[in-house]
Amino acid sequence: MRNQVIIDMAEKYVLAMFLSVFAVFWNCGPAWADLTIQTETEVNIELTGYDSLSEYSLFKAEIGANSMRRIATPYRGLALLSFPGGWSYPVIIGDKSLTIQLVAPGESPRFAGSAENDYFYGLLSGAESARSDNYHFANIMLQSRNLLESTRSVKTIAELAAKKKEIHQFVATHYEDLKHSDMIRRLVEQYFMMHEYADYHEKGKPATDIKVKFQREVVDGVNRWLKDLAPHISRDAALNYIVSLYYGRSMVSLASHIIANFRQDAYCPGERKDSFTFPDHVLVKAPYGRQGEEFKDFGGGKKIIAFVSDDCPVSMVETVAKARQAAINEEEIPVIVASLQELSEAHLGLARMLSSKNVFFIDDEKWRSVNLPEKIYLPLFLTIGAETDQARE
Repeated sequence: MRNQVIIDMAEKYVLAMFLSVFAVFWNCGPAWADLTIQTETEVNIELTGYDSLSEYSLFKAEIGANSMRRIATPYRGLALLSFPGGWSYPVIIGDKSLTIQLVAPGESPRFAGSAENDYFYGLLSGAESARSDNYHFANIMLQSRNLLESTRSVKTIAELAAKKKEIHQFVATHYEDLKHSDMIRRLVEQYFMMHEYADYHEKGKPATDIKVKFQREVVDGVNRWLKDLAPHISRDAALNYIVSLYYGRSMVSLASHIIANFRQDAYCPGERKDSFTFPDHVLVKAPYGRQGEEFKDFGGGKKIIAFVSDDCPVSMVETVAKARQAAINEEEIPVIVASLQELSEAHLGLARMLSSKNVFFIDDEKWRSVNLPEKIYLPLFLTIGAETDQARE
């Protein structure tokens, strides 16, 4: 009986400690903002939030005409309200309740309970005389926009250097405000676009110097961003975002040049996996239009399996580079793309960046179901052949 009493007391003590710790974390957690979306017409909308260079969906739904939807979120900052067809509008989410009133996708939203959003939209429309110090976050967003617009006047290397320095200083000074907005992403994107505005030619120097100087400036910019953002996000995440800017414009050679200069940061974290199973009946197909062939019957010799993920730009770039190199060496080795997500246009787009026809795609869910942990370390290539054992590269 005495032992049972002691056990009961211990259980009550543990429960009390758990509840007190839970209460501390609950009370210290961020307050949830109360958003209400009202719409006069039926709409499909998505509300996107940001964390430095990352973006993610806060809310996505179809809302019927003359109805409303309430959303609770801990997010604080600038979100993007998007409609199909390319219409999008910024929304500042603060601590107070906010009602977003929608009329139609092509018409700016109206706000109830948010003087800062009204102020922000007033400045966006050019009402500079209304500028006030009462809306710090909105003013930082407007400064960011003005800085973005100022980059378009860059023409010389000296102007490029000055503007790059200005952007670095601005992000360093205002990082905490900027990180929950799309402004860091946009500033970094425009920062690298600026390199293409500058004139690198020097009188009396060969034209080949232009490419060298351009690439040097780009690599210097990558290096500076990796250092500046290191206290906030991982170097591999920063590098992947920068690489995506060039891969997204089909500038694979420059993306590969960046990877070659920052090889230690050119990866996506995950489990290191050395062996995979490819069921005989898994289908392998050419990029567009041609019927698939079962894996067991595909090719008679060596083949390279390239694992890719559409959220790991480095893996996509390295796969294009691998296929190009195989074509240059006239090895006629097929490169088979194994996508970690359902095969989509994002993966098939690899083929458009190649003049060779040596890229194929696994178009079958079966291989994923038997192979994949939650995340795989990328890039990853396996060489498989009749005369070689499976080899990890």
